[in-house]
Amino acid sequence: LRILREELLPVFEHLGDVHARAVTMGKVADILQARGQFDEALRILREELLPVFERLGDVHLRAVTMGKVADILQTRGQLDEALHIRLEELPVFEGLGDVRARAVTMGKVADIQQMRGQLNEALHIRLEEELPVYERLDDVRERAVTMGKVADILQAQGQLDEALRILREEQLPVYERLGDVRSLLVARANLAIALLQRGRTEDEPEALEYLQFALQAARAHDYSREVEQLESLFRQLSQHRPT
Repeated sequence: LRILREELLPVFEHLGDVHARAVTMGKVADILQARGQFDEALRILREELLPVFERLGDVHLRAVTMGKVADILQTRGQLDEALHIRLEELPVFEGLGDVRARAVTMGKVADIQQMRGQLNEALHIRLEEELPVYERLDDVRERAVTMGKVADILQAQGQLDEALRILREEQLPVYERLGDVRSLLVARANLAIALLQRGRTEDEPEALEYLQFALQAARAHDYSREVEQLESLFRQLSQHRPT
């Protein structure tokens, strides 16, 4: 952050390169957003980036920046405003022929629907608007992520057997092949939760095993937030197991 503000920005300002300055300010906003400094990140996006991209006629970067604004609003629970922006983005990406950006944006629309309990509508987007795109693009990671969200919806609808099948067969093997430790431990934890939700005593040893693997990986890689969450799940399961 210091390098961006103290070394790069003055150079672009001296050169009068408004585009490069705006892009750099966008990186500053990304860092602030990651730190939870949402007000300042929003100010930069709205006051330092959007006017520049509008003056330059850069419709793609304007849409991307509006998407970042919507991300912050969505994190804050301002779902109506976030959804309005998402729906405004879609025609831009369609006009540019950017099928990936359109699919990602549709996925964020589905996220909002899911948060509101509109599960059938969210499931339709996952299956009809996202998955076919990632399959055509051969994007195995995004396909696995989206399949996990399909499983989340099915789990919420009580379709636990199909949710478990997706997690076991469509998601875990992909993260294992990619060597994606964090996604793998989250998927294992989700599998454990789905098994416990099914409520069968015979599922408990398998759920415990998934949690143990996930917790070991989280500790080994110093993922403190995941360690805390997994230890809580582990304690809950241990308390309910017969002695």
